[in-house]
Amino acid sequence: MVVCITQPCGGISFESEFETVEQEKESSTQLLVKEIRPNFHCSGRPANLDVVRYKVHPTLAALWGEAEEWHLLASDHCDVYGFNLWSPAWLDESTDMVFNGSDGREKWLKKNTNRVINKRGHASRLMSCASKGWVCCLAFSDFDYLSICLDHKRVEYGNVHHINIRHEVETYCCTMEQLLSHLAHFIKEGKEKKTEGAGNVSEKQHKATTRTDQAA
Repeated sequence: MVVCITQPCGGISFESEFETVEQEKESSTQLLVKEIRPNFHCSGRPANLDVVRYKVHPTLAALWGEAEEWHLLASDHCDVYGFNLWSPAWLDESTDMVFNGSDGREKWLKKNTNRVINKRGHASRLMSCASKGWVCCLAFSDFDYLSICLDHKRVEYGNVHHINIRHEVETYCCTMEQLLSHLAHFIKEGKEKKTEGAGNVSEKQHKATTRTDQAA
């Protein structure tokens, strides 16, 4: 299906429904990125995606377009604690480092072939993120990392896998779009709990003050 759009000059162009949906999705992604940024400690400049040899997924590109690095913790994160998005400058090197070198990556691939845990919690034939075209650029502990498929020719493009290098387990996580939504929800939920906690403390302090006044 196509949507006909009349131009101000009197000409006519055609825009596919798919393109319209993609533009709306991109706009929504940008809004989410802007929404969560104040809760992170980011680098002062956007990433240079010209150095990346992959077709960066739009959601990931939106994050890197806003800042080169993202850290949930202000300090002592060591690039792994909290939630971290690394610079794309050394994607392949960083990915191999997580697997303990290229040999370690190859061993991981062999071990996890037909063993990647799917969303139902069962071993499956899902492609391992140790395969070519996958990069690791996200971490939330020194054992837990997230890899994303950046091979745009594969159906897995944009899929995110969680790997735990301590237990050598790989699990399907979600899509990159879903990850951003989960992150926004996590931050919102944290804020609500913090506000609720502050309210409870104030209420307890008020009750304590009232009892003290009554005793006096």
